Amino acid sequence: MVSFIILNYNSSELTLKCVKSIEKYVPSGSYEVIVVNNGGSEEQRRMVSEAFVGTPHRIVECRWNGGFGLGNMFGANVARGEYLCFLNSDILLIEDCITPLCVYLEQHPDVGCITPQQFNAKGERVSSFNHAPGLRHDLIGDSLAERWFPKHYPSRKRDYTGHEPFAVTQINGCFMLFSATAFWKIGGFDTNIFLYFEEYDLAVRLRRQSFQSVLHPEYKFQHIHGATIKQKKSMALRELFISKMYVFRKHHPWWLFALEHFVNFVTLCAKPHKWYIVPALFHSEAMSQSMRHQK
Repeated sequence: MVSFIILNYNSSELTLKCVKSIEKYVPSGSYEVIVVNNGGSEEQRRMVSEAFVGTPHRIVECRWNGGFGLGNMFGANVARGEYLCFLNSDILLIEDCITPLCVYLEQHPDVGCITPQQFNAKGERVSSFNHAPGLRHDLIGDSLAERWFPKHYPSRKRDYTGHEPFAVTQINGCFMLFSATAFWKIGGFDTNIFLYFEEYDLAVRLRRQSFQSVLHPEYKFQHIHGATIKQKKSMALRELFISKMYVFRKHHPWWLFALEHFVNFVTLCAKPHKWYIVPALFHSEAMSQSMRHQK
């Protein structure tokens, strides 16, 4: 059985459309749906509750928004499936991609997490995976790395139709299907992270336990990009840097973390409109500057 875990934060209409697409394409009896009302308004939470009356779907109520990872962990802790599928609320299934992906996970126990090919709201193919962040990304970017070192950095924009499933550094966090065994072996989401860089953190921990992250391009889904982001852009950008430095401190040697910190500082100093981020990076407890603590 697959447990679908969907966070709802003032996005009830999208959440219900996502659930409808699951009901339409995934064989009944093979899944459960768990919606985590991750804070938000009473009206928005009630909309989902009323829609679920008479259905087997379940709701987990959180009275405050503790972040992407924490909300998903609330859902995962009540999930009963052998597979855990974490979906953003602005995801739509457009075929039964779930059944074949579960078969693939069953046949490949070294794969901990898998995703299908992503398409946007216009039906255009978009990247379903990313390369590792860090100095290489900061200095030359992804496009040059893909051009110069295609063996190590496969193109994110290539049409992989007909291509065999392949391992990637990290898959996008909007659609992540785990074997429950792999998910719990690595300890699930790091709930210290409020938003951003969860995929990289998960991917690093999967690799350390000898699990791969895989893109299966034969199957597809639709993602209405940005529909779940309601935060002020400036706050979201600051959060991205806070999460990035937390994850780098966690997974990399001190000297590499220090170098990455310096590069970020120089980059921000060159852009006066982003100076507001710098104090958070040098705060003794940078995570205390997270949106989690903003009222």
